[in-house]
Amino acid sequence: MSLRQFTIWDGAKQDARNASRRLGSGHRGWQGVGSRQRVFPCPPMCRLVSWIETTTNSEVARPLIAKPFEVIPRVYQLPMWGSGAFVLLEDRVTVIDAGWRGQGGRVLHWLKKWGRSAEEISHLFCTHYHLDHVGGVAHVKNRSRGLVAAHESEVAFLRGEHGESLPNPVQEHTLGMLLTPFFSLLQPARFSVDLPLRQGEEFDQLGGMQVIHTPGHTPGSISLLFPREGLLLVGDALQFRRGQLALPSPMFSADMEQAKESIRRLSQLEFETVGFSHFPPLKKDATSVLRQFAESLD
Repeated sequence: MSLRQFTIWDGAKQDARNASRRLGSGHRGWQGVGSRQRVFPCPPMCRLVSWIETTTNSEVARPLIAKPFEVIPRVYQLPMWGSGAFVLLEDRVTVIDAGWRGQGGRVLHWLKKWGRSAEEISHLFCTHYHLDHVGGVAHVKNRSRGLVAAHESEVAFLRGEHGESLPNPVQEHTLGMLLTPFFSLLQPARFSVDLPLRQGEEFDQLGGMQVIHTPGHTPGSISLLFPREGLLLVGDALQFRRGQLALPSPMFSADMEQAKESIRRLSQLEFETVGFSHFPPLKKDATSVLRQFAESLD
């Protein structure tokens, strides 16, 4: 580690200690034997979540994560903890996804660095309702006038009409149950969805943007195509690991057969660059690479 890394880590430890003091022995939610509610000191998992929230939600964020990079002119990919967002810088600003709960401040931090403001945000698009994509949306929406857009099949979940929690993303039952306490700590604040989206809807971002419904990873997953710029943003509809395209993770995907069909439909589009939420973009021979991958699916 460099001296700079030690300095950052020392600050992180102090943030964790401060979060622990705030929550301390008053943190509840961990059940004891029988029906009695026992109280324990804040568990490490809760301390981690609190530290991430206090560290990354600040609009003067600590330099703990890679800096944004340009995908194509006016489009930036913003890495986050285990996720990512995209920011389109035009006369108005468009935000696509906003990371986990507590990471919305990172979006606003970089807007300031670019000489822009939250008031310039016109739209916030959600590619799907998983916690690592919509967790920071409420924070950004509350500090801007941006209209939130999501596929119509997921709107009720994002508004909280189906209870307090978003669906557990883990498909394997036992592991999902084990991770439920962690996901419950990361449930985002609810927010209104101003624009329920359907397949084929069009917007004027980057000279024209088309909504492509790509179910499979979640029922309401969407991809966004910018024909004039040759850009396709696929959210989590695809992975791009070690230079190879791959299906979305079966562990976190609701319907793999639907996911394959969505990939086949994406392969019929025309584009030059593919952007992924969790991976760097595919820029070389993107159309042919995706078509070859789609043809290989059984």
